Order: sequence, then C-alpha cells, then structure tokens
Amino acid sequence: MRIAIDLIAAEYQPGGMLSVARTLLQGLANIDSQNEYVVMTVRPDDYHDIAKAPNIRVHPVRLPSRKGTLIQHQIIAPMALQQIRPDILHIPAFAAPITWRGALVTTIHDLAFMKVPEQSSLYPRLYHMHLQRIGAQRAQRVIVISKQTEQELMHYWSIPPQRIRLIHHAIQPSFYANDLSPKAIKAMHSRYGERYLLHIGRIMPRKNVECLIKAFDLLAEKFADLRLVLTGGLGYASDKVVQLIEASHYKDRIHLAGWIVDEDMAPLYAGATALVFPSKHEGQGMPTLEAMACGTPVVASYEAASIEIAGDAVIRTDCSSAQPLANAIVPLLTNNELRQRLIQEGQKQAKPFRSEACAEKTLQTYQEAFELYKQSRSWS
Repeated sequence: MRIAIDLIAAEYQPGGMLSVARTLLQGLANIDSQNEYVVMTVRPDDYHDIAKAPNIRVHPVRLPSRKGTLIQHQIIAPMALQQIRPDILHIPAFAAPITWRGALVTTIHDLAFMKVPEQSSLYPRLYHMHLQRIGAQRAQRVIVISKQTEQELMHYWSIPPQRIRLIHHAIQPSFYANDLSPKAIKAMHSRYGERYLLHIGRIMPRKNVECLIKAFDLLAEKFADLRLVLTGGLGYASDKVVQLIEASHYKDRIHLAGWIVDEDMAPLYAGATALVFPSKHEGQGMPTLEAMACGTPVVASYEAASIEIAGDAVIRTDCSSAQPLANAIVPLLTNNELRQRLIQEGQKQAKPFRSEACAEKTLQTYQEAFELYKQSRSWS
C-alpha cells in the first residue's frame, strides 16, 4: 500500500498532536518495510532524518498564507493527493479533506471543544463540529487515544463502535530515563532553577493553569527556592493566566517558557521536581506519561483519560481550587521516599507505550480500512 500521512493541518501550530504523529512515523519506519509512506508537510526540512528510511518519502506542500491554515488545508491537500495517489489517507489530527473519497483513517484526540467550549472561539468549534465530524463519519476506521474519546464519539457523533480503534499514543524513545543526558538536565536547572514545578501544554481554559498559579502562590512563600515553568505558549482565552502572573507576588519565579524545542523536552521533564497537570479534559494526557518515562513524579487531576493512562502512578487531587492542589504538591517537596516510589511506579507505568506497539496497531488499522474500502468498491 501507499499510505499518505497528512500533517498539513497538524503543523499549523506546534504541540502534542504533531509530536506524537512524528513518533508514529518513526515507529512505522522501524516495523514496516513493505508499505510506502508519504508525508504531506509544509515543513519538509523537519523530516530529513525520518526520510532516510527507504520506504518513507516527504511530499512538500506550500500554503499561500499563514492565516486560515485549516481552511487552506481543505483546498491544498486534494491537489497534493492527486499527485501522490495513495491507497489510503491517514489524518493524524484535525479534519480530512471533504473531497477525498478514497480509503480513510482519521485520528480523533478528544471532543474538548464540546466538553469545554470556552477553550476556543466560534471558528474552531464550527470547524471541528462540522468538518472533523464529517471526516470521522466517512472514515473506514477512526483511531481514538482513550476510552473516554471512544465513548464521546459514539455518544455525540454516533460513530459505530466497530469502526473505532483504540490506540494509545506512544512516548518518544528519547524520553526514557536511561537515555537522558545529565549535562542537558543541568542546563535546565541553570535556566529555571534547581527546583521547579512544570506544566506542559498550551495555556487555555481546559488546562486549568489558573488553579496551578494560585497553588504556586501558596507554596512559594514556604519554599523560597521553588519556581514554576509554564510551556506551550498562550492559547485562546489565556489573558486570565497572564493577569494572574502579573498580579502574583512571586511573578519573578514564574517562567512563561513558550514552545520548547524537541531536544529540550526530555531534559526539561527530567529536571523538574514534579509535573503538575490539573487539566479539566484530555484526550490522553500525554505529558503525564512523558514525565513518568523521564523519572519525574506527577500530580494530576481526577480527569478520566489521565486516570485511564497513568493509573495510580501519580498523586491525584481535586484541582477545582488552589489549596488542595498545593497540599498535594507539598509531599513531593519534602518526602524523598514518596518521590522515589512514584518515580519507580511511573517508569513502570510508562514502559508499554513504545512507538513500535503504537505503529503495529496503526498498521493493522490501515489494512482493515483498505480492505473495507475495496469491499465497498466491489459492492457499488
């Protein structure tokens, strides 16, 4: 098969969805030498290493403008697909081109735009509700990354369960603690301090960063060396977070780190005293797994997908207000025995989420989708 993996829409902003798609590509290159993979991308230079694999080819695509990427994708992608002529198209994030009538696999990460509507403006909500839903309903196979998303698709979009495949995202191999560089970790400590709490993810309402900042204010008075690092850049409706930081007595110890380059992510995790993940809604909660793989303890909310993925290897707490969150963090600052236990449990929990396992299940899903498509053609 020739499989087109369309990353055009995913590349319109950096983040977890693009990162896990690249990890999937690496896994496919490792396990499959029979099929051809064509990466549709507006950033061809980012794929030089993966394109060294004999069965992976990069197909560059140019967008006329940086604005309106999601709508431009609907126009540009079909032209690229006419040149590639794939047997199957995989959309790892966002909506499939509505004109594509071939075999289709689409990945739905979550329906947060419905569950937490205040996290986005009207434009992306309409995009997901209509274009992404249409693609999911047309696809031969829909990949979800948690049971929570599977239930949401069946409930809200009436996707038949037999067309859904649950495949958890994989952790980048470089995140596993055995491969981490002490020098790189030390560089993170030089940049952010010896003890810092870490939050990974674009700042938006469902990430609940406001609660984290309030909890940090409670902790900062007692722990004078403690800092807070917020990554991911400012998303929609992030103005409240900025205002809280500016109003904090400890704003000089709060770092808005923005988007972190890939090579710095693992040492940033490993250098942290704890990852704090107070999210209200997730598709999988990938940062919890990445932190655990790096040997970093995690404090997280009782969010369903995070519980499904991370289990009991993290400290769970009520994140609806600052005090219980601050109380849950304190033991990780004072109890080394607890820290070591959580580190060991976390590394064990993260171990199965390898790129090859994700790739094998995804390849099987491609084969199923292509067979279904061929059957539908023979019936018509």
